[in-house]
Amino acid sequence: MDWDYVLRDAVKDSSIRELHLKKVPSLKTCDDWKKVIEVGLIDHKTKYAHYKGGLVKLGERLYFVDEKVLDVIAPFRPWNFKQKIKIIDVQAS
Repeated sequence: MDWDYVLRDAVKDSSIRELHLKKVPSLKTCDDWKKVIEVGLIDHKTKYAHYKGGLVKLGERLYFVDEKVLDVIAPFRPWNFKQKIKIIDVQAS
């Protein structure tokens, strides 16, 4: 399955499936952080991971940026996340 194609439209109506969230790559470095577009904030805990940060778009791709990276970049690039992303299809463990 081509996950890049699936993840382009993974966020719909301020929500994302947990399966898709697990496949979103992390954005740790970027040549120009001003080209990054905010999609929404995430705070979701799975069995093995805690997603706390934001979903962003860079070009056509969707990325997850950890809260620590957002805090480090904040003095140089102000973040303006307008919505909180809800996680759907959560598997009960």
